[in-house]
Amino acid sequence: MSSGHKSILGIRAHPSGFHWAIVSGTLERPILEESGTESAPTVYTEPESLVWIREKLAEIIDRFKPTEVAVRFPEPTAMGANKNSAKSRCRVEGVVLEISATKRCPVVTGAFVTFGKYLGGSPKAELKSNEFRGLDWSKQKDVNLREAIVVAVALLRSDLRSANV
Repeated sequence: MSSGHKSILGIRAHPSGFHWAIVSGTLERPILEESGTESAPTVYTEPESLVWIREKLAEIIDRFKPTEVAVRFPEPTAMGANKNSAKSRCRVEGVVLEISATKRCPVVTGAFVTFGKYLGGSPKAELKSNEFRGLDWSKQKDVNLREAIVVAVALLRSDLRSANV
């Protein structure tokens, strides 16, 4: 990789796993290198699931060697009625942060709307359109996977440095 090349890993956690996307290119013309959804086997206990998630994410980081990781946190009002699900998602996000740090990948975290500020528009509207900056959304039907892509693209902004956004 050249020193100016960015390869961003975008993450959107869910209670038993995560959606991920590797994005390169520019903010205006992102390139989706690869993406996927990982879910721990349902027969696993929560601690076993977290170990599985950590190992799966470590494999992805080792394979793609991202220059940064973007982690989409829930909106501050997102606890809702299912507090156990929200707590499980937070634990998955903690594992994501830990393995990213262990692998020496700088991490940027924030709510979805905050990442949208770096895109110069409404991230929710981007999810509902037919395409996103040249990426064909018809190939990514899952809204949560789209969120992982959008937060990764936000980090392609040249003046954005690792931090909490």
